[in-house]
Amino acid sequence: MWTSRLFYLIGCWIIILAITQLVPFFVALFLREWEAASGFFASISIVLLVGGSLYLGFRSSERVRMRKLTILLPIVGGICLAFAAGLPFFFLFPDAGLVPAFYEGMSLLTTTGASAYEGAVEEYRSLQLWRLLAAWLGGFMAICITLSLLTALNSGGLQLHRSALPYGDSDKGYPRLRATAQSLFPLYAFVTALCCLLLMFGGQSFGDAAMLAMAAISTTGISPNSGHVLSNGWVQFIVLVFSLIAIMNWDLHYARIKQLKVAGTFGEETRSLLIIAGLGTLVLYLLSGNYDIGSLWGSMFAAMSALATTGFQTQYDPGIGGALPVTIIIIVLTCIGGSVAGTSGGLKQLRVAVIYLLGRGEVDRLAHPHGVRLQKFDGGPVESKDIEAVWLLLGGFVFLFTIGALILAILGISFQEAVALTLSSMTLSAPLAGVIDPYFPGFSGLRDSDYILLSFLMLIGRVEASLFLALFAKSMWRG
Repeated sequence: MWTSRLFYLIGCWIIILAITQLVPFFVALFLREWEAASGFFASISIVLLVGGSLYLGFRSSERVRMRKLTILLPIVGGICLAFAAGLPFFFLFPDAGLVPAFYEGMSLLTTTGASAYEGAVEEYRSLQLWRLLAAWLGGFMAICITLSLLTALNSGGLQLHRSALPYGDSDKGYPRLRATAQSLFPLYAFVTALCCLLLMFGGQSFGDAAMLAMAAISTTGISPNSGHVLSNGWVQFIVLVFSLIAIMNWDLHYARIKQLKVAGTFGEETRSLLIIAGLGTLVLYLLSGNYDIGSLWGSMFAAMSALATTGFQTQYDPGIGGALPVTIIIIVLTCIGGSVAGTSGGLKQLRVAVIYLLGRGEVDRLAHPHGVRLQKFDGGPVESKDIEAVWLLLGGFVFLFTIGALILAILGISFQEAVALTLSSMTLSAPLAGVIDPYFPGFSGLRDSDYILLSFLMLIGRVEASLFLALFAKSMWRG
């Protein structure tokens, strides 16, 4: 049955996560952080037991391919991995309960960067490392799931993104998920290591450089000192460059390194990403009121930080006290996000490009009512099913955002704070909450009901709204 295959695949994922927790466990032992080490040991033991049981119990399951399984795997798998990633926090802070730990794990794996333990994790270096390592793995998983499962389902028109990986588009589903991971992980690790080395060249220690490199590549925005302001000019430059690399399509990076044939010079998504980043920089620079080099650099960094959904800032940040025009621009850029096969949140550049093509087509139709023009994206035709998938995603995003904000408001949160929490969760950018609501007190004072709702909103933001809405379709459960 398909459920047996689902349990087997989730068991494999959980085992990988448990093995990864060995890194912060040994770091905790080396630093003599005994409480953190005991928490990691307990977490590893339980996660390995559960994951190993699922793997051994269902390893002989039939290799089936069903649309139902493809839809449920990233959703159910994300929930299970969030529990596994949050277990160290539960054992270290048991009085807070299991729900904040689940929220923490979901925030890390979706690269949102929010924390239910603000002010408590800073004293444990190994725990800070685990936060960034889990987010780094979550960013890589997002790339692989997008290029395999979501593309196979045409979620939000993702079939318009034609992967340049060597196996092409013929291999669908779970074999392609494994092949994508095997192809891209060496590149993903190499870029992270290169970023770390360049940060060390700028004076950062190895530990700080490694954690900041993982934060930049995963676009989680968690710095080693738990702040968002980067004061070192060289660090700002390296973070900006590698954030730009991270939010582009990683299969296109792979194709360029391997000198594979790709459609176009840069790709439509990369072109629209650079254009929107340039326009965002220009608008923020004009709104800053200080027309000097420092303000220009701060505007460029703020625009890229918003597109990458990291929330990093410089000392030249153009926020000027939370001015409304600047806030609106930051919100728009964060909602747009990077490319579909990048690690950022947001709606992604592919949808922006499709909407632009549709708008330009309508203008051409007004000028030439009887003309026939075929819309193309990256050299391929844009079909009606792709357009419908894009509109479904946009409609689903707005609908779920509205429902989430209303539920939080009903639960007793002020409406502005509810909007800030919902939008920051669905765009996977925790610092956006402080941009929308300058008086936002933080994520550590929320209730369990708030954490549960925000966790699912973050999962929706990562696996995309249209996939989540498919769970409510009767035809899916009827087979």
